[in-house]
Amino acid sequence: MCGISGIINKRNETVTIDEIEKLTEIIKHRGPDDGGYFFGESLALGHKRLSIIDPSDSGHQPMLWYNKYVIIYNGEVYNYQELKNELISNGYLFRTETDTEVILASYDHWGKNCVDHFNGMWSFAIYDRENFTIFCSRDRLGVKPFYYYTSQDKFVFASEIKQFTTLPGWKAKANRQRLSDFLLFEVFDHTDETLFENVYQLKGGHNLVYDLRANTYSVYKYFTLGQHGGEHKYTFARTKEHLQKLFYDSIRLRLRADVKLGSCLSGGLDSSSIVCVANRLLLESNVDFEQETVSSCFMDKRYDEQEYIDSVIENKSLIGHKVFPELEHLFDSLDELTWFQDEPFGSTSIFAQWNVFKAAKEHNIRVMLDGQGADEQLAGYDGFYGVFLFELFKKLQWKKLFIEMRALKRLYGYPVHKILFSTFKWLFPGSIMAFLKLHIFKRGPFCWIKSRESYYKESLKNNYAFRAKSVREYALNQMLVTSLPKLLHYEDRDSMAHSVESRVPFLDYRLVELILDMPSTFKIHEGTTKYIMREAMEDDLPEKVKNRKDKMGFVTPEEEWIRVNKDFFKKEISEACDLLHEMVDKDKVLAWYEKIVNSPGKIDFTIWRLISINRWAKVFKVEV
Repeated sequence: MCGISGIINKRNETVTIDEIEKLTEIIKHRGPDDGGYFFGESLALGHKRLSIIDPSDSGHQPMLWYNKYVIIYNGEVYNYQELKNELISNGYLFRTETDTEVILASYDHWGKNCVDHFNGMWSFAIYDRENFTIFCSRDRLGVKPFYYYTSQDKFVFASEIKQFTTLPGWKAKANRQRLSDFLLFEVFDHTDETLFENVYQLKGGHNLVYDLRANTYSVYKYFTLGQHGGEHKYTFARTKEHLQKLFYDSIRLRLRADVKLGSCLSGGLDSSSIVCVANRLLLESNVDFEQETVSSCFMDKRYDEQEYIDSVIENKSLIGHKVFPELEHLFDSLDELTWFQDEPFGSTSIFAQWNVFKAAKEHNIRVMLDGQGADEQLAGYDGFYGVFLFELFKKLQWKKLFIEMRALKRLYGYPVHKILFSTFKWLFPGSIMAFLKLHIFKRGPFCWIKSRESYYKESLKNNYAFRAKSVREYALNQMLVTSLPKLLHYEDRDSMAHSVESRVPFLDYRLVELILDMPSTFKIHEGTTKYIMREAMEDDLPEKVKNRKDKMGFVTPEEEWIRVNKDFFKKEISEACDLLHEMVDKDKVLAWYEKIVNSPGKIDFTIWRLISINRWAKVFKVEV
């Protein structure tokens, strides 16, 4: 895993060493092992390397290939060995053991279509010296970041937004619409815009080609998630077998590393499945290893998962490391955490994840496997229940509908009226739901919105959850808009801040396409989510984890922290209101805050989003 940077001078002037060094050195945390630069007539490329595969000097970047291409690359192409064999059979010779060289040979052989052959995560730029172009690509689901900024004089691209702060004359300005999206719904990275005005991201599944002669660029999509969407014709048993096979192969590929490798372990189904399958594969390969995991835990049992974590550790004889995040440490490191995140973050769970990767570094674990992406595909969130019931209603599957409604009441105690509302709200068009939500929010949690703030109205109108009419549509929404993009952002920054590579086996594109096209009844069965995954992992998981129904993840005692320290949080919120005075009514915000912290109900995470926006604006000197 690495960091990349590039500057193109549109006026055909030479890029100075100072410019590219500043742009690159600020992300040395992404690649502390090696670094380098390449200078062309009007461009410069920079690279910081975290050595994972072939850590020898032969993996140095920028990598020049037969004087035809120059590459800077961040990521891993896990199937590089298979591709290398195929390319050798086509006459290619290799001088290194890196996947970087395989990318270059693939580009030479297949051109821009090379990305269709890759299984992995990547952001790279290839300077094609013969065609005077720079070919840039981001992996299918956007696991690895790629940002760009253009001015009258320059086109600049980077791994992290903070790199642009080194540019002469660059000023940080908030993108008000995206800021509104985040504050209301904790949605960001759902478009090619960022929370910084005029800073864009190359979306997952997209390529960018820069024409150095014309000084123009074009962006196009090479991968569309869910583009097949055909009728699934296989039985549950056959689909389960296929799922298990692909999941095993995904982990097998992601165990390829020349450094110490471990796993995040929350005690939930997803991370536990990864840990247990990795354990089996490592044992079968007769590798001399000690498998290690890192977990976030709390002394307060309401937020703690050690019971399940320990069952996995004991069952597989692992070395388990545990961290115990504390509120005082959160605010001690909040500005640093905000700096590494680049943008505001939605809850203190990001701090728990930060501590997990910090511990991984302390134990010299350079690669960590993690379970991101499973909930979004396998209907792991509560929001899937309502759309699933509505889907059964539309298909006139009355018996199944009744069984599922009864199961929800039995397993989770959901009252009938809540089940009915979550089911039939999908009957209303999105525009009507947006209208109702606007007026409900005005009287409830968002009573403090200033009525002239048109950005809020646009955010409510574009609340993408309203568009889902099936479990498949809702999953696509979670994968592309509301959930996964921000979670991948958080994970990349938390891991790379500590020079640790994070790998996500559930986002192997073959696995994603299989799961996405499964019938909804394979995912939710009698109130149990991720049903087919639980069945596929039956021989690998401890029974306690397999049958677990509650869900936490990187949870923190956020509500408890706020109530116990309500005066401290009130001060932070007051400062945020001063910053956002054009968007929110301070008196109403503080009155709303007093009401919710002094009542027994759940605390709205909007509190933390206000605080995070304020810290972000201070750290990056953002004009809001």
